[in-house]
Amino acid sequence: MRKLLAAVFALTLLAVPFTSHAQVSLGLRLGYAPALGDAAKDAKMSDGVKSQIPIQLDAGYKLTPKLSLGGYASYGFGQSGDEFDAYCDGADCSTRVVRVGVQGLYTFDAIGRLQPFAGVGAGYEWGSLTAEAGGQEATLSYRGFELLNLTAGADYAVSPQFAIGPYLGFSVGRYSNVSMDLGAEEISGEIDDQAMHEWLQLGIRGRFDL
Repeated sequence: MRKLLAAVFALTLLAVPFTSHAQVSLGLRLGYAPALGDAAKDAKMSDGVKSQIPIQLDAGYKLTPKLSLGGYASYGFGQSGDEFDAYCDGADCSTRVVRVGVQGLYTFDAIGRLQPFAGVGAGYEWGSLTAEAGGQEATLSYRGFELLNLTAGADYAVSPQFAIGPYLGFSVGRYSNVSMDLGAEEISGEIDDQAMHEWLQLGIRGRFDL
């Protein structure tokens, strides 16, 4: 009996890597996302960051052939808004948006080689505006929860393991904290008059099933 249990245990250990290997899916997205809503009450998102070019990595574990659960991490290269640009005369200015979270993706029945999908998730977001001049740097940062993240698209199967296609995304977030880093001094606190902001994404996604 002990030998039988040991054999079953050994076979299980050998089988797990292959099972997990077949059920992991990775995705890479590149898009364009204009900013909507407010960073805080009476403070439009587009005044500081009017849009971003997000690069997002998706990782999911397939619970079923159609349903996967996993996470995402996104780094967005921001385009400065007009109000922020007004303070950047003679300074080197940049903006960025970082988002991380969990998401579930559902793949619908394929239409030929086209595989429609839809997903929902939630996470956390950081946004920052940085100005540098004369060897000095100042950074204004916001952070808060990404309350809802919706995505949909269609992957074209190039091979059994690789697919590529367009996607559309819409996320809703609310910044709760703000900080100002002046190098030698940092000031931070909660945002009293919080507001909702959104990102509308359009781009292309590549998916690779391991």
